Amino acid sequence: MMREKNFKKENNPYEGQALWRKYVLKYFCLALLLLFSSLGFSNNIKGKIQDSKTRESIPFANVLVKNTTNGMMSDSDGNFNLNIEKFPCTIIIKFIGYKSQEVRVENKNQFLNVMLEEDVVALNEITVKPDNSYERSLLRKIIKNRKKNNPDNYQPLSYKDYTRTTVFLSNLRVKTSQSKTFRNSADAFVKSSDSTLMMPFYMDETISEHARKDKVDNSHITAQKSDGILSQVNPQIKTILHKKVTTEFNFYNNQIDILTRGFPSPISSTALMYYNIYLSDSIVSNKVKHYKFNFFPKSYKNITFKGHFWVEEGSWALTEIKASLPNSANLNFVKDLEVHINYEKLSDEKWFYKTQKINLKLTINKKEGKKRKKKTFDVQKLICYRDANTNNLAPFAEMPSSSYALLNTEASNNKIIAFRHEVAPLDTFEQSAYKGIKKLKENKFIKVADKFSAMTLNGYYNLGKLDLGPYFSFYRKNEIEGHRFTLPLRTSEKLFKNFMAGGYLGYGFKNKELAYGGNVKVMLPTKKRSILSANCHYDYFDLTKNKFVEFIRENPYQQGGGNIISSFTSKVPNPYLIRNRHIDISYEHQVNKSLGILVRPALNRYYSNYNLAFNQGNQSLSHFDTYNVMLDARLSFSQDYDEGFFSRIYYGNQKPVFHISTLMGQYKLPVKGGKKSGYYANVNLSMKSRFNMGPMFLKSMIEGGAVLGRVPYPLLQMPRGTRDIGSARYHFNLLHHSSFASDMYMSAHLCLNGGGVLFNKIPLIKKFNMREVVSFKAYYGKLLGNHDKVMKIPNMLQAPGKEPYMEMGFGVTNIFKCLRVEYVNRINKGAYFDKFSSSHGFRFRIEVSF
Repeated sequence: MMREKNFKKENNPYEGQALWRKYVLKYFCLALLLLFSSLGFSNNIKGKIQDSKTRESIPFANVLVKNTTNGMMSDSDGNFNLNIEKFPCTIIIKFIGYKSQEVRVENKNQFLNVMLEEDVVALNEITVKPDNSYERSLLRKIIKNRKKNNPDNYQPLSYKDYTRTTVFLSNLRVKTSQSKTFRNSADAFVKSSDSTLMMPFYMDETISEHARKDKVDNSHITAQKSDGILSQVNPQIKTILHKKVTTEFNFYNNQIDILTRGFPSPISSTALMYYNIYLSDSIVSNKVKHYKFNFFPKSYKNITFKGHFWVEEGSWALTEIKASLPNSANLNFVKDLEVHINYEKLSDEKWFYKTQKINLKLTINKKEGKKRKKKTFDVQKLICYRDANTNNLAPFAEMPSSSYALLNTEASNNKIIAFRHEVAPLDTFEQSAYKGIKKLKENKFIKVADKFSAMTLNGYYNLGKLDLGPYFSFYRKNEIEGHRFTLPLRTSEKLFKNFMAGGYLGYGFKNKELAYGGNVKVMLPTKKRSILSANCHYDYFDLTKNKFVEFIRENPYQQGGGNIISSFTSKVPNPYLIRNRHIDISYEHQVNKSLGILVRPALNRYYSNYNLAFNQGNQSLSHFDTYNVMLDARLSFSQDYDEGFFSRIYYGNQKPVFHISTLMGQYKLPVKGGKKSGYYANVNLSMKSRFNMGPMFLKSMIEGGAVLGRVPYPLLQMPRGTRDIGSARYHFNLLHHSSFASDMYMSAHLCLNGGGVLFNKIPLIKKFNMREVVSFKAYYGKLLGNHDKVMKIPNMLQAPGKEPYMEMGFGVTNIFKCLRVEYVNRINKGAYFDKFSSSHGFRFRIEVSF
């Protein structure tokens, strides 16, 4: 500080100028030195390194001057700037995976754009596989012993089981229970762990006894407690849940038939076609080794399981299996499906079921919502097995006449409470289910929903002591009647349980005529189901209507073409209708679960019209009469069904259903000088089946028969066609309203659903869960008798040709989960077939399934 102070005080201008000149001179000389150094000695080469094929930059490549230690690396963009001491020189560029390249540089002004080629060394393909011979040998032993270990094959066998099924409607918001609709039923809802609400929908508890001896299975229900908010359809809900949705699982079978589909078992003879199976663990229990296998679907779009199972060494029997369905599987409405089965060893060293637990979530849309969870039906089923015995058994008592006599009785309830306490007490949700259901059944909205649900299943809407329906008969349209409206009514089960009287009144706005009919049915007080009925009508019917259609379309309210699209898309109204006055008395008797018989004597009068003339020789007849009796035997191999109010709803299985039918009678024609008559018979055999083949299934209906004797042409057999864009199940899609008349005939209707076996493998398409459809229909007939002598056959009906009529369709179903689109092509070519059929066309059908 002192020096600075003295300097300022002296204030010498010459000293300041000298100091400034010294600094300027110093920095000026340094700048000149750098300038000349740059001009005289700096020789930098710039360039860029790229891949010769892709033109992509190669970062961090080595750039060297040959025979020197001078070098650098390219930057992240492949650029380099290398200092060169003298020219000319050679630059070497190297990078791993590329061939080295040398570049001759003559002067410093060159820009090097270096392209490196990949250095590819082709090797022979090497496949590396794990040694799975050991686990494959174990799998072969499991599969080899399947038949021996299958509980379905144990002879003799007896056991009891307790089955509990609960259904909740889940993921409801709190404001649902607080809404005007459910305000008075709010305490019926149950709060779940995630603060959403659950509505109890259905609950059932059943105790059953089973026995098998000499290949004869017998079962009966000893106690039953059941309730649901839709009381009119509770029996149908129970059957659907127990027989179709959450059926008893048996993984020893090649496939498990649930949800109307076939799920391949992971221990089936074809398991390795559908699953990747790995040995994952082993333990020793009671000095016996047990193996654990994990299994996964080869394609997560297939309807296959994932999970694991344990087997015992020696017997190679299952001791436990857990399986779940991947959410991505091509299956509608099923969000989750989980199965857990435990087995226990019996005294004779055989393994039998101990418990089965099944959890299922059903929803319209499997994708989760962004804001809140989708509403689901949560189905839980528990089966507990007790007192299994495979020793010699005494003859098993016959099943009681009706299990409904035990439903919700005090004795049943006490037995269920005791059994439940022993094997599986109710949890909190289940304890509140019965009370909640009872409360909700009094809700007005639920009562209306109950009526509409019953109408959907059985065709009638309940009006108290009367039923309105069946609904399919409310409206139709044809050439003779034009727009036809009908009012059908019957007495309901609330008026009489074992008696029913009904009828209908219809009016056609074109012909301005009334049509009517009535029927009476009585349930006879017999041990086996027996019904005596009388029926009459005065109405128009399709000339080509199959006389045995009630045995083909058995479910009581599946009439017409079975396709709602056909009702609204008819291009040409059917002109070939015949008026019929009819009366009959029928007796139905169920011999056993597999065999039913029907006897029906009847009187008929058929009337001619301007489209269907009755000509005998030179005479024009106004009508003719028939007196006949129909006999039918139904063989179904223990097919499942639901008893409705004087009706049955059948559920398909893997076994065919046969009908052997005969119609025998006499016809009389009112000719001049008296009546001309003759005897005839129509013998008919039909077979319907559904066969599951893993993800695929085949539906078939085959029918054949013969008309014996000469008959008026309305009594001949005629295939039924359509003139609309609807795809008919048991009609011919390209035939016109009239085509052939035959007295010997055979027809086939086949439909193969691929279940997505092809579409599941196609990118983008597979996410839509569409399924392939192939259909085939054929008709072959002969007109052997000279029926023109009885009544002249109209020109629009002709004898079948030498070759069968055939049509084939290819299409896609499960579009938006409900639509089937099919292109149908007539296989037969030529002008002969063009007279009575179309050559091709698109057909549509509403089709909803799992």
